[in-house]
Amino acid sequence: MATRSNIGIVNQDGSITGIYCHYDGYTEYVGKILLNHYNDVGIINKLMELGDLSSLGEHLYAAGHTWSAPIEGVCVAYGRDRGEKGVESRVFKSIEQYNRNADNSGVNYQYLFEDGMWMYRKTHKGDWERLTPEVCK
Repeated sequence: MATRSNIGIVNQDGSITGIYCHYDGYTEYVGKILLNHYNDVGIINKLMELGDLSSLGEHLYAAGHTWSAPIEGVCVAYGRDRGEKGVESRVFKSIEQYNRNADNSGVNYQYLFEDGMWMYRKTHKGDWERLTPEVCK
């Protein structure tokens, strides 16, 4: 069974660019990878360019990586790796719209990068909190 998540970044105009991640969305996996490997706006924007993910990895790309022969530690993307259409990142006008989308789509966790830090929330349960190494244990 999947633990689904959304991963997003707050843009300069206050909108949010976000993607869906199907597997292992809990803080001990997706949260930990985001905290340890995606802490720069440039790399996060490249992650957003991949679009929706089957799974998040420590690395965006690797030679020889495919859907049918994924390389451990590399993101598995529906568009790039399986050729699916309509799986591009989405832009939300506000945090409220980003939250509503997750609450209505069966997502279990949300992550958001803003002002140089990651925040997270469990959907349907409330407030955004800072993502820290302690939370990711």
